[in-house]
Amino acid sequence: MTRAAIVHAHGPFVGARPFRAQDRRHFLGRRSETEELVRSWSRHRLTVLHGDNGVGKTSLVRAGAVPALTDRGSTVLPQGELRFDPVFPAAILPGQNPYSRALLALWSPSEFPTHGPGTSISDYLRTHESTDRQGLPRPVFAVLDQTELLLRRSAAPEPVRRDFLDELFTAVEHRTDLHLLLSVRTQHLDELRRLVEKREVDHAEVRLTPFAPGTATDAAARALALAGSRTAARDADRLVDRARTARDAGAQPCPPKDTVEPALLQFLGQALWERASASGTALVPDAESEVDRLLTERLSGVLSEVADEHLVPPEVPYAWLRAVAEAGPRGVGRPACEDPDSELTPGVVHALEDRHLVTANRDGSAYLLRHPRLAGPLAALSPFARGPSSPSGPEPLEAARAAHTRGETALAAEHARRGLGRAAANPRERALLTALLGDLAFERGDHLTAARHYADAARQREAVGDGAAVSRLLVAEARNRLMSGERSAGLTGVAAAESRVHADPSLRAGIGQVLWLAGQGSSALDVLEGAMVGGGGITEARRTRGEIRAEQRGTSGQGRN
Repeated sequence: MTRAAIVHAHGPFVGARPFRAQDRRHFLGRRSETEELVRSWSRHRLTVLHGDNGVGKTSLVRAGAVPALTDRGSTVLPQGELRFDPVFPAAILPGQNPYSRALLALWSPSEFPTHGPGTSISDYLRTHESTDRQGLPRPVFAVLDQTELLLRRSAAPEPVRRDFLDELFTAVEHRTDLHLLLSVRTQHLDELRRLVEKREVDHAEVRLTPFAPGTATDAAARALALAGSRTAARDADRLVDRARTARDAGAQPCPPKDTVEPALLQFLGQALWERASASGTALVPDAESEVDRLLTERLSGVLSEVADEHLVPPEVPYAWLRAVAEAGPRGVGRPACEDPDSELTPGVVHALEDRHLVTANRDGSAYLLRHPRLAGPLAALSPFARGPSSPSGPEPLEAARAAHTRGETALAAEHARRGLGRAAANPRERALLTALLGDLAFERGDHLTAARHYADAARQREAVGDGAAVSRLLVAEARNRLMSGERSAGLTGVAAAESRVHADPSLRAGIGQVLWLAGQGSSALDVLEGAMVGGGGITEARRTRGEIRAEQRGTSGQGRN
């Protein structure tokens, strides 16, 4: 199949997801914004990209700026979403911030989980630096996308989130080769500014705004032409017109918007493209009711995804979203999603926000419908209709990991338990879900339950011959046995793990910590020295070694007195 045929088969619109590097040919209408972002990112140690949700910040980074920097030979670390990973249990090196560990796993996936865990962001950059012909450090470009996830009130405990951002900003201050880009929604910009202004670091801000109608039409026409459309200009004009046309929840016409939201353009464009491809009809139907019907179907799918992701009935997100639409410009206040007895959790609302259906007002006191164009299609949606896009619900492990990362621990545990109850779960998935339950129990201080989960996961890993994973789980279990007062069982577990460890310096750092916890400081020092030579877990190994030596000096001084 030729490249043109592949483009035609998949269509010119990406839909709800962001553009990626491989989509750069279809990432159109953002040339000047890409150049501005690359220029700022290159010149400043810290750049903040901000804009409303759905305006295309992630797409600008991944399909615009990153490929442009890569084309000129710059080193750009991998991008993606932060995710806690039970492959390396939290109980092995609990002193490391979990978001730091997730970031390093993202930046260097080939090294995770044997080398990255237990290393600070600054130490990671130091051990991975390179120099140019003059011996000067080469710039390293890194991204933290969707920074608002770390600023939300309902996310993971605030000290954990703030400690991570503090560590990240410290790395920017101390590592002159690091050029960091943060993307954030404008509603969280002031809070991020307050954190940045405390730092001695040169920084700049780049704002991303929606398309002007002419720009949107030109971008859509060029994308359609690349996909083989012979009526690209006419279709693009009609598509943008449909994106700007809106009716309120009472079906009354609203003035057309003077801007075009990229997320809505892609959402609507993909729906119309798939309809036209299946039926052989024109891209944009003459009847506006047909466009509304397609958008209603798409909304049904999105609401089903949100409901499945948060384990609530579809009518929960539907009813609230309908209320937001009916409220119009005054919006719906936050207390509706902060009632502890309601199924409408902040997580459900944030999921609708992340899918660009709602947005917060300027002071964050209320939510508004993100796209007035969706008010009419939403009014036609049945609260009991389940969309076709999620017939069996989300993949349990990924849903549990995502919820855990967001700080929704009860939801993460429920997804894990449901995943374990599925007959289709394979042995590796079952072991990871069990280890995740161990992480959650460890984090809430239930060490006996955590130990049992880690032990179960180790047995599952042993059954499929994954010795490295077994070693990690044994160390996690040993720490929890010791912390629950089961000293003998803890020492037996760590001895079994130590006999298996070879080239896993991050795990050796964890073993050293567990040995120290058991009162075996000298043995712990021997293990920690080996971890530092191996280049993994270096920060935690160095910190623990310093604490042991300080303790030994204090004990020695007391003896002399």
